[in-house]
Amino acid sequence: MFTYDLGDGASLQILEMRHAPEFLEFVDENRAYLGEWMSWDTTMQTLEDAQNFIKRGLSRFSDDGIPWVGIWLNGRMVGGIHFSPIDPRVHSTEVGYWLGQDATGRGLMTRALKAMLHYAFDLLHVNRVGLQADVRNSRSRAVAERLGFTFEGIRRQSLEYKGQLIDIATYSLLAQEWCEQKSLP
Repeated sequence: MFTYDLGDGASLQILEMRHAPEFLEFVDENRAYLGEWMSWDTTMQTLEDAQNFIKRGLSRFSDDGIPWVGIWLNGRMVGGIHFSPIDPRVHSTEVGYWLGQDATGRGLMTRALKAMLHYAFDLLHVNRVGLQADVRNSRSRAVAERLGFTFEGIRRQSLEYKGQLIDIATYSLLAQEWCEQKSLP
């Protein structure tokens, strides 16, 4: 079992099949909150749905070495981070993340994502990590900006969500930029 200590009672763990009941419970407790930005309010309904999500993450981890992780705070799952498959031609991936309402506002996602960026850039030698967020999701966008992601622009009406076309803010962080950040005081 992989656990990474983030301090202050927070940790990351690779999502494993044993986490499926806790993951589904987390989604159930945060269904309305998460549903504002993610389709889980309708697509993550059963234990089988949670297991299938985790299976995809484990399969991707086996394929390219980048894990999907859950975030725990004081022993309770409060969020997670996942990556799209690494494109081996350009050493690029996309990251997505979610945090329960009760865990927001304390810098937890910033610390967790920073740890996973270290993993992607420094251990797997990824060259680019992309990030997309609904333009209205100011919290998600703030995490990207705190971690030095470059705002690339708005993809207008580029995603259908709950019957509406929404605008997506796109960001990226390059390995060179990551290295430059680490050298700053």
